[in-house]
Amino acid sequence: METHKVISRTKDIGSNKSLLDKGLVPGIVYGKGTEPTKIAFEDQALKKLIQSKGFYTKILNININGKTETVLPKILQFHPVTDKIIHFDLLRVKENTKVTVEVPVEFLNKDICPGLKKGGVLNVIRRNIELICNAKNIPELLQFDVAEIDIGDAIKISNIQLPEGVYPTIRDRDFVIATIVAPTIEIEETKPEEEGEEIEGEEGEGAEGAEGEVTESTKEAKGEDKKEEAGKTKEVKQKKEEDKK
Repeated sequence: METHKVISRTKDIGSNKSLLDKGLVPGIVYGKGTEPTKIAFEDQALKKLIQSKGFYTKILNININGKTETVLPKILQFHPVTDKIIHFDLLRVKENTKVTVEVPVEFLNKDICPGLKKGGVLNVIRRNIELICNAKNIPELLQFDVAEIDIGDAIKISNIQLPEGVYPTIRDRDFVIATIVAPTIEIEETKPEEEGEEIEGEEGEGAEGAEGEVTESTKEAKGEDKKEEAGKTKEVKQKKEEDKK
Protein backbone atom coordinates (compact mmCIF):
# COMPACT_ATOMS: atom_id res chain seq x y z
CA MET A 1 0.00 0.00 0.00
CA GLU A 2 1.32 3.40 -1.01
CA THR A 3 2.15 5.85 1.77
CA HIS A 4 1.20 9.50 1.22
CA LYS A 5 3.22 12.25 2.84
CA VAL A 6 1.25 15.00 4.56
CA ILE A 7 2.23 18.15 6.42
CA SER A 8 1.55 18.68 10.10
CA ARG A 9 -0.28 21.96 10.64
CA THR A 10 1.10 24.28 13.31
CA LYS A 11 0.41 27.88 14.23
CA ASP A 12 3.41 28.95 12.18
CA ILE A 13 2.21 27.36 8.94
CA GLY A 14 -0.55 29.93 8.41
CA SER A 15 -4.32 30.04 8.11
CA ASN A 16 -6.48 27.67 6.11
CA LYS A 17 -6.87 30.31 3.40
CA SER A 18 -3.13 30.75 3.05
CA LEU A 19 -2.69 26.97 2.80
CA LEU A 20 -5.28 26.79 0.02
CA ASP A 21 -3.49 29.62 -1.80
CA LYS A 22 -0.28 27.54 -1.62
CA GLY A 23 -1.96 24.46 -3.16
CA LEU A 24 -2.45 22.66 0.16
CA VAL A 25 -5.77 21.40 1.56
CA PRO A 26 -6.23 21.59 5.36
CA GLY A 27 -7.64 18.55 7.13
CA ILE A 28 -7.79 16.60 10.38
CA VAL A 29 -7.07 13.05 11.50
CA TYR A 30 -9.08 11.70 14.44
CA GLY A 31 -9.93 8.39 16.06
CA LYS A 32 -11.32 6.79 19.18
CA GLY A 33 -9.03 7.28 22.15
CA THR A 34 -6.56 9.46 20.23
CA GLU A 35 -5.92 13.20 19.99
CA PRO A 36 -6.96 14.87 16.71
CA THR A 37 -4.06 15.91 14.50
CA LYS A 38 -4.26 18.84 12.10
CA ILE A 39 -2.61 18.14 8.76
CA ALA A 40 -2.47 19.43 5.18
CA PHE A 41 -2.53 17.40 1.96
CA GLU A 42 -1.18 18.50 -1.42
CA ASP A 43 -4.16 19.52 -3.52
CA GLN A 44 -3.11 17.59 -6.66
CA ALA A 45 -2.30 14.40 -4.73
CA LEU A 46 -5.67 14.53 -2.94
CA LYS A 47 -7.52 15.10 -6.22
CA LYS A 48 -5.82 12.05 -7.73
CA LEU A 49 -6.96 9.92 -4.80
CA ILE A 50 -10.53 11.19 -5.03
CA GLN A 51 -10.74 10.32 -8.71
CA SER A 52 -9.80 6.71 -8.02
CA LYS A 53 -12.60 4.17 -7.69
CA GLY A 54 -14.02 3.60 -4.21
CA PHE A 55 -12.29 6.53 -2.51
CA TYR A 56 -14.45 6.38 0.64
CA THR A 57 -13.86 2.65 1.06
CA LYS A 58 -10.07 2.71 0.64
CA ILE A 59 -7.69 2.40 3.56
CA LEU A 60 -4.79 4.85 3.18
CA ASN A 61 -1.37 5.11 4.76
CA ILE A 62 -0.19 8.63 5.56
CA ASN A 63 3.14 9.80 6.90
CA ILE A 64 2.96 12.55 9.55
CA ASN A 65 6.36 13.78 10.72
CA GLY A 66 7.97 10.41 9.96
CA LYS A 67 5.18 8.37 11.58
CA THR A 68 2.91 6.20 9.41
CA GLU A 69 -0.77 6.02 10.27
CA THR A 70 -3.60 4.00 8.71
CA VAL A 71 -6.67 6.08 7.94
CA LEU A 72 -10.03 5.94 6.17
CA PRO A 73 -11.46 8.96 4.27
CA LYS A 74 -14.66 10.16 5.94
CA ILE A 75 -15.61 13.69 4.87
CA LEU A 76 -14.70 16.03 2.03
CA GLN A 77 -15.80 19.67 2.00
CA PHE A 78 -16.04 21.60 -1.27
CA HIS A 79 -16.22 25.31 -2.01
CA PRO A 80 -19.86 26.17 -2.91
CA VAL A 81 -18.85 28.16 -5.99
CA THR A 82 -15.56 26.77 -7.31
CA ASP A 83 -16.09 23.12 -6.17
CA LYS A 84 -12.49 23.05 -4.96
CA ILE A 85 -11.73 20.84 -1.95
CA ILE A 86 -11.33 23.11 1.08
CA HIS A 87 -11.19 20.58 3.96
CA PHE A 88 -11.12 16.83 4.68
CA ASP A 89 -11.53 14.44 7.61
CA LEU A 90 -9.64 11.15 8.00
CA LEU A 91 -10.45 8.44 10.54
CA ARG A 92 -7.64 6.54 12.26
CA VAL A 93 -8.24 2.80 12.02
CA LYS A 94 -6.74 -0.19 13.79
CA GLU A 95 -7.14 -3.95 13.39
CA ASN A 96 -10.39 -4.08 15.40
CA THR A 97 -11.92 -0.73 14.33
CA LYS A 98 -15.53 -1.06 13.23
CA VAL A 99 -16.66 1.46 10.63
CA THR A 100 -19.85 2.41 8.80
CA VAL A 101 -19.25 2.98 5.11
CA GLU A 102 -21.28 3.37 1.92
CA VAL A 103 -20.23 0.93 -0.78
CA PRO A 104 -21.34 1.33 -4.42
CA VAL A 105 -23.28 -1.40 -6.25
CA GLU A 106 -22.21 -2.59 -9.70
CA PHE A 107 -24.50 -4.59 -12.03
CA LEU A 108 -22.78 -7.13 -14.29
CA ASN A 109 -23.78 -8.52 -17.71
CA LYS A 110 -26.37 -5.86 -18.49
CA ASP A 111 -25.79 -6.51 -22.20
CA ILE A 112 -27.22 -10.05 -21.94
CA CYS A 113 -29.90 -9.37 -19.31
CA PRO A 114 -33.20 -10.86 -20.63
CA GLY A 115 -35.32 -8.08 -19.13
CA LEU A 116 -33.18 -5.33 -20.62
CA LYS A 117 -33.02 -7.04 -24.02
CA LYS A 118 -36.83 -7.02 -24.08
CA GLY A 119 -36.80 -3.26 -23.65
CA GLY A 120 -37.08 -3.19 -19.86
CA VAL A 121 -35.35 -0.57 -17.72
CA LEU A 122 -32.99 -1.13 -14.78
CA ASN A 123 -34.57 0.94 -12.01
CA VAL A 124 -31.78 1.43 -9.43
CA ILE A 125 -33.24 2.28 -6.03
CA ARG A 126 -29.98 2.20 -4.04
CA ARG A 127 -26.70 3.00 -5.82
CA ASN A 128 -24.79 2.69 -2.52
CA ILE A 129 -25.34 0.32 0.38
CA GLU A 130 -24.45 1.39 3.92
CA LEU A 131 -22.44 -1.37 5.60
CA ILE A 132 -20.90 -2.07 8.99
CA CYS A 133 -17.63 -3.94 8.97
CA ASN A 134 -14.06 -4.08 10.18
CA ALA A 135 -11.97 -1.27 8.74
CA LYS A 136 -9.53 -3.80 7.34
CA ASN A 137 -12.32 -5.70 5.56
CA ILE A 138 -14.19 -3.02 3.61
CA PRO A 139 -15.36 -4.27 0.19
CA GLU A 140 -14.43 -1.87 -2.62
CA LEU A 141 -17.83 -2.45 -4.25
CA LEU A 142 -20.75 -4.88 -4.28
CA GLN A 143 -21.58 -6.77 -7.48
CA PHE A 144 -24.71 -8.46 -8.80
CA ASP A 145 -25.04 -10.46 -12.04
CA VAL A 146 -28.24 -9.58 -13.95
CA ALA A 147 -27.70 -12.24 -16.65
CA GLU A 148 -30.88 -14.08 -15.61
CA ILE A 149 -33.06 -11.18 -14.47
CA ASP A 150 -36.31 -10.53 -16.34
CA ILE A 151 -38.94 -7.78 -16.39
CA GLY A 152 -40.74 -7.65 -13.06
CA ASP A 153 -37.85 -9.15 -11.05
CA ALA A 154 -36.44 -7.37 -7.99
CA ILE A 155 -32.84 -7.47 -6.72
CA LYS A 156 -32.71 -7.47 -2.93
CA ILE A 157 -29.87 -7.23 -0.45
CA SER A 158 -30.21 -10.96 0.21
CA ASN A 159 -29.32 -11.60 -3.45
CA ILE A 160 -25.86 -10.06 -2.98
CA GLN A 161 -23.07 -12.08 -1.44
CA LEU A 162 -21.46 -9.99 1.30
CA PRO A 163 -17.95 -10.78 2.60
CA GLU A 164 -17.68 -12.46 5.98
CA GLY A 165 -18.12 -10.01 8.84
CA VAL A 166 -19.80 -7.41 6.60
CA TYR A 167 -23.44 -6.49 7.35
CA PRO A 168 -25.90 -3.88 6.07
CA THR A 169 -26.94 -1.24 8.58
CA ILE A 170 -30.58 -2.09 7.75
CA ARG A 171 -31.10 -5.49 9.36
CA ASP A 172 -34.87 -5.59 9.95
CA ARG A 173 -35.93 -6.21 6.34
CA ASP A 174 -34.76 -7.58 3.01
CA PHE A 175 -34.71 -4.24 1.19
CA VAL A 176 -34.81 -3.80 -2.59
CA ILE A 177 -31.75 -2.48 -4.41
CA ALA A 178 -33.05 -2.47 -8.00
CA THR A 179 -35.84 -3.75 -10.24
CA ILE A 180 -36.33 -4.44 -13.93
CA VAL A 181 -39.43 -2.53 -15.01
CA ALA A 182 -41.38 -2.63 -18.25
CA PRO A 183 -40.75 0.19 -20.72
CA THR A 184 -43.03 3.20 -20.42
CA ILE A 185 -45.05 3.91 -23.57
CA GLU A 186 -46.34 7.43 -23.96
CA ILE A 187 -49.59 7.78 -25.93
CA GLU A 188 -50.07 11.14 -27.60
CA GLU A 189 -53.53 12.67 -27.54
CA THR A 190 -54.89 12.92 -31.08
CA LYS A 191 -56.96 15.98 -31.98
CA PRO A 192 -59.82 15.80 -34.53
CA GLU A 193 -58.63 16.66 -38.02
CA GLU A 194 -59.45 20.10 -39.39
CA GLU A 195 -60.44 21.19 -35.86
CA GLY A 196 -58.41 24.34 -36.10
CA GLU A 197 -59.72 25.12 -39.57
CA GLU A 198 -63.32 24.75 -38.40
CA ILE A 199 -62.77 27.22 -35.58
CA GLU A 200 -61.08 29.66 -37.93
CA GLY A 201 -63.92 29.25 -40.44
CA GLU A 202 -66.54 30.06 -37.82
CA GLU A 203 -64.67 33.14 -36.73
CA GLY A 204 -64.01 34.13 -40.34
CA GLU A 205 -67.68 33.85 -41.32
CA GLY A 206 -68.68 36.27 -38.58
CA ALA A 207 -66.05 38.78 -39.60
CA GLU A 208 -66.66 38.39 -43.32
CA GLY A 209 -70.42 38.77 -42.82
CA ALA A 210 -69.82 42.07 -41.07
CA GLU A 211 -67.80 43.27 -44.05
CA GLY A 212 -70.61 42.54 -46.52
CA GLU A 213 -69.93 38.99 -47.67
CA VAL A 214 -72.96 37.04 -48.82
CA THR A 215 -74.63 35.34 -45.85
CA GLU A 216 -78.19 34.12 -45.32
CA SER A 217 -79.18 37.41 -43.73
CA THR A 218 -77.67 39.50 -46.56
CA LYS A 219 -79.38 37.32 -49.15
CA GLU A 220 -82.77 38.04 -47.57
CA ALA A 221 -82.01 41.76 -47.33
CA LYS A 222 -81.01 41.92 -51.01
CA GLY A 223 -84.15 40.05 -52.00
CA GLU A 224 -86.34 42.60 -50.22
CA ASP A 225 -84.39 45.45 -51.87
CA LYS A 226 -85.02 43.96 -55.35
CA LYS A 227 -88.77 43.61 -54.66
CA GLU A 228 -88.95 47.22 -53.51
CA GLU A 229 -87.07 48.45 -56.60
CA ALA A 230 -89.34 46.40 -58.92
CA GLY A 231 -92.41 47.94 -57.27
CA LYS A 232 -91.11 51.48 -57.77
CA THR A 233 -90.34 50.79 -61.44
CA LYS A 234 -93.89 49.52 -62.03
CA GLU A 235 -95.41 52.65 -60.45
CA VAL A 236 -93.29 54.92 -62.69
CA LYS A 237 -94.40 53.07 -65.86
CA GLN A 238 -98.07 53.32 -64.89
CA LYS A 239 -97.76 57.07 -64.25
CA LYS A 240 -96.14 57.66 -67.68
CA GLU A 241 -98.98 55.79 -69.42
CA GLU A 242 -101.61 57.93 -67.63
CA ASP A 243 -99.80 61.16 -68.66
CA LYS A 244 -99.84 60.09 -72.33
CA LYS A 245 -103.61 59.64 -72.21
